[in-house]
Amino acid sequence: MATAEKRGRVWRARYQRPDGTRGSEGGFETKQAALNWANDQEAQVRRHRWNDPREGAALLADWVELWWTGQDVEPTTELKYRYLIDHHILPNFGDRPVNTFTSPEEIVAWEKRIRAKGLSYRTAADARSMLATILGDAKDRGLVGVNVAEKRKGRGRKRARRGHGARGPEKVWATPLQVLLLAERCGLLAGREDDFVLILVTAYTGMRWGEVMGLERPYCRLDHIQVDWQLREYSGQLEKAPPKDDSYRAVDLPPFLAGLVSRQVQRAGPCTCPGRRPECGGEGAWLFLGADAGHHRRSNYAYRTFQPATHGRFPQRGAKTGRPVLVDATQWPGRPLPPWPAAEPGRPFAPPTGRGHKPVPEEIPLASWLPLLENLTPHGLRHGHKTWMAEDGVPEVLQADRLGHVVPGIRGVYTHVSDGMRDELKAKLQRRWEKALDERAEMDSGSSLPILAELLTARLSKRKVVSLRSA
Repeated sequence: MATAEKRGRVWRARYQRPDGTRGSEGGFETKQAALNWANDQEAQVRRHRWNDPREGAALLADWVELWWTGQDVEPTTELKYRYLIDHHILPNFGDRPVNTFTSPEEIVAWEKRIRAKGLSYRTAADARSMLATILGDAKDRGLVGVNVAEKRKGRGRKRARRGHGARGPEKVWATPLQVLLLAERCGLLAGREDDFVLILVTAYTGMRWGEVMGLERPYCRLDHIQVDWQLREYSGQLEKAPPKDDSYRAVDLPPFLAGLVSRQVQRAGPCTCPGRRPECGGEGAWLFLGADAGHHRRSNYAYRTFQPATHGRFPQRGAKTGRPVLVDATQWPGRPLPPWPAAEPGRPFAPPTGRGHKPVPEEIPLASWLPLLENLTPHGLRHGHKTWMAEDGVPEVLQADRLGHVVPGIRGVYTHVSDGMRDELKAKLQRRWEKALDERAEMDSGSSLPILAELLTARLSKRKVVSLRSA
């Protein structure tokens, strides 16, 4: 039975725990407040929903260790959570009892300190959100009375948060012509047509980077790609895993891309990962590998190939601007040469000499590439594919199916993808490709990249035949 007893100027509540022992809690200003609290505790005991308030005295570090065992998230999400916990939450609050988190102002000040260290608003917000999740689950267990890390609506500065209606920096995406020019540059920088096909597959299928890297010969069919796997980086290691959110799907290929993929399949081969069965888990027929038969690492590929192709400069760590991409301009858009440092206005310039810098004959015309698209990333090609489909009026259900998304609500239940929708999309993508080829031919009818030169020649021949027939 709940009781209350006076202790000096305040009242103490007493109640019966499930094991028959008596529990107590002090600090109530009135007898009725103490009785009400004690009656609530006994009511929760009868409903089997009672949590011992003494558990709230556990340290946050101990609670996080227990809480972590109940989390089931993607490995990449796990890495992000562990970073936020180990680098921001536990160093500041790990030795604090859970039930001492009572000041929202303290959490706001902590979030501002993270930003003051030079970290992004996104990192600070993610750290606070992670703490709010941890304390929210602690509140459900009765360890703390209020979740002080939870952000109250309508409070604080209104910064852009994805998915919350606020505007953030727009993701850079590419038009079909820009994609073609990018693919050409990547092929020239790598010195292989594999990279030319890699960029086109990424842009014209909307597949995620890991899904493209995970492509093997058995999953490339005559007119579509079966997305059953991805190759993801986890703690510095590459591993074969199901696609994100189990988004298994078939991605239809327009005729031009089906031909390029069939051609690429003939060059598919094993990787250099050690082990009789490679550590990456592949079956030995990868479509896209580096020149040394190793897997492309996202950061390395961006640094060596993708960023120079988009920015026209090789990035240089610790410098605001890197070295321009120097090319032999005998044939447009030029064949890359070892880069030179940029010339400075008003200062004499001498070509570099030494290791890696062979003298360039004077009769060879030199040039450097202009920026194509600043801040474009491989994921931006996926944004571009979505934008193309929206422009072409592709049904929402097919857009979601192609990108591995789910149409929310009743629309996703009653709408289905038909063969007619798929055929129409392939035709629209084919028209986009042909228009991009025509626009590229207007710049120059040839290319320093053999595969593109071949495609341009075939396209110009076809146009001549069509014009003769129409005449």
